[in-house]
Amino acid sequence: MWHKLTTCSKNISLRWQLTVWYVVLMAFTLAVFSTFIYCNFSLSLRHELDTLLFFQGEQILSSVEAENGNLRVEPDLPILPGTYFSLFDATGKIVDTNMPAALAADLPVKNFVVNQPETVKAQNNEWRVLLVAKRGESHARLEIVRSREEIERPLKRLLVLLLITLPLSLVVAAGGGIFLARRALNPIDQIVAKARHISATDLSQRLGLPHSNDEIGRLVTTLDDMLDRLNRAFQRQQQFTADASHELRTPLTVIRSQAETALNKEHTPEEYRQTLRIICKQTEWMGDLVAKLLILARGDSGREQLVLEPVNLADLVEGVTEEFQATAAAKGITLTAHVKDAVSIWGDQTWLTQLLANLVENAIKFTRKGRIDVGLKIKNKWALLWVSDTGVGIPPEHLNHIFERFYRVDKSRSRAEGGFGLGLSICEWVVRSHGGKIKVESQVGRGTTFKVWLPIHAEER
Repeated sequence: MWHKLTTCSKNISLRWQLTVWYVVLMAFTLAVFSTFIYCNFSLSLRHELDTLLFFQGEQILSSVEAENGNLRVEPDLPILPGTYFSLFDATGKIVDTNMPAALAADLPVKNFVVNQPETVKAQNNEWRVLLVAKRGESHARLEIVRSREEIERPLKRLLVLLLITLPLSLVVAAGGGIFLARRALNPIDQIVAKARHISATDLSQRLGLPHSNDEIGRLVTTLDDMLDRLNRAFQRQQQFTADASHELRTPLTVIRSQAETALNKEHTPEEYRQTLRIICKQTEWMGDLVAKLLILARGDSGREQLVLEPVNLADLVEGVTEEFQATAAAKGITLTAHVKDAVSIWGDQTWLTQLLANLVENAIKFTRKGRIDVGLKIKNKWALLWVSDTGVGIPPEHLNHIFERFYRVDKSRSRAEGGFGLGLSICEWVVRSHGGKIKVESQVGRGTTFKVWLPIHAEER
């Protein structure tokens, strides 16, 4: 049963679900409130009737007189209409009454307890009966009775009123619920309509709805922000695909050209060997490009797992600096390591080595002469690595883009020297994967400094 209700509710619009729940809750609230009002009103009327019986009983008993040894009620005593009484002497004999005989017969005094009002059914009616006793030597007792009809009449009127107003209230509540649900969900319909016009190939459109501080406004803001991120990611993906295709087109063209030339006519063995060398070089170039693209793709998808272990950054800096000493010296560059603190971090030895090697290799590539400094120190509970050179520098307009894939400050020079524009992208991924951050500072003609912050291994803090 519950499964059927759940399945059915899934086929109903949210607007009607909200309305139904609103009406159900309103009906429950009104039912509880009406029951409370009815019961409270009933108790109040019964209390008033009992109070009246006590008052009339005390009034009648206070007027009882003894005449010739017999008890009687004062004849001129004002008694409210509908009030019946019977006065009993000590032997239980009725000595005075205004109660019909049939009613008195159905209400024997021995059935009641003094000062405890009771409801009794007699003569096709319900009666409220009270027995009171007179203080003194007479031992007189008075039975006083009033019909419960004076309670039932207002209770019936109240019940009819509740039975009329409750459905009307639910109808009004349903109308109000539909109105409020439509008003509240109308922005959702607008969002749906706007979203349907946003295609996968054009994510530049936005919902264009007011960014208020309510839940809908926050939803609109979140969706617009998400579209911004998707649009940027989509543009990067398009650019990435276009750049990768462009990068692969040149070596493929060279390979095809060399192969066609070799097939068109006879060549000397040396010419064939030269053709094969060119093809092999271009193949290696493409293999290197594909390998770097695979690294970034696996990093983006989270499939490139780091092998975390304690890494001594001082040894790493010394090792990378020593590895590139010969290359730097060949260009007349002084390469120096500056290790100010012995620092260990929790990281991947291979990728951290690749990170520093990429930065040092770039520094050598873009420094004609001068010096390159590779440093390490502790700063504010972070390990700070830096690679500083006296090279050509990077123009300010390029600084915000150098970590983008295939981005080159000087495209022709980078290609001539074998660069893909992926090295710094890989560096940025390695730093981010280690929970760190990388920044660049540069002045044209004066040099560039890359700074890498990495969280220090807990044992070294």
